[in-house]
Amino acid sequence: MNIMKKIDLYDLDGHNLRTFLTVLEESSVSKAAERLDVSQSSVSHTLAKLRTVLGDPLFVRSGLGIDATERARALREPIQSLLDSLKELTNERVFDPTSETLRFTVAANDFQRDLIFPRLLHEARAEGVDLKLAFLPSGVPDASILREARCHLVVTPHPPDGADIYFRPLFLGEISCFYDGACRDAPKSWEEFLAAKRIEVRFGPHQTTQQQVLSSDVYARLTEPVVSVPNFGALSAFLQGSDLLATESSLMKLGPLREFDCAPLPFKIPPVTLSAVWHQRDHNDPAHKWFRGKIRRLAESLVSSHVELQPA
Repeated sequence: MNIMKKIDLYDLDGHNLRTFLTVLEESSVSKAAERLDVSQSSVSHTLAKLRTVLGDPLFVRSGLGIDATERARALREPIQSLLDSLKELTNERVFDPTSETLRFTVAANDFQRDLIFPRLLHEARAEGVDLKLAFLPSGVPDASILREARCHLVVTPHPPDGADIYFRPLFLGEISCFYDGACRDAPKSWEEFLAAKRIEVRFGPHQTTQQQVLSSDVYARLTEPVVSVPNFGALSAFLQGSDLLATESSLMKLGPLREFDCAPLPFKIPPVTLSAVWHQRDHNDPAHKWFRGKIRRLAESLVSSHVELQPA
């Protein structure tokens, strides 16, 4: 029996371990399978192998989902560390992006996603690169989303802090007022801005775009929003034909708010930088460097072709 377990142990590979971590993060076999782009039966087969090797059920049913055992939770960090070490073995290889399927999971809100990645995907496919992209909403991200390898990259105006976190600025945007010019004018004073009927994007409790760019004192003095929406794409339908005011980055002029009037705030506020953010485990990975390079060059191209954009 011990011999069989030893053979099974050496039969494990990075795919098995990555599958385990994905199930652990998703708490769902079906969601893990979707994220990994494999069948549920493939994930179940991998988990069965791991249970045999590790001598633990790893996941148990709980209601309609599954819960990780104590042993499974304890394995998160050593397995992630092992996968990071395996990745280091590839850092010096000659990299050809057309020689393999490249898969990246990106955390980005709908505006950042749509500004950058459709064009990036089209360009990569035209170059013969088999690129697969999956997206998660980033909200206002913290470092755990990268440390736990739930994604490879975050695109956000709010990079999380950490000695193990890297970031590169992409765009610079002034915080501006967006409105339907047929229904209202831009606020011309501090008092008019405070009194305006507002619409805001709310990603979660205490996570609104205004809270991130305005001081807590200014935000506390604003009127309660008439409407809160969960993403930037929802702003347009509510602004159209209304006297509502949205306070967002001027970069929105390239996306969901392109049809609306835009004016500077009637007071000074620092601009917001949109950045690409990644973990140190991916910093020297050739595929990841290729991916980040594509994003950087695309950002530079957008800046050079649109006067609304400023280089960060």
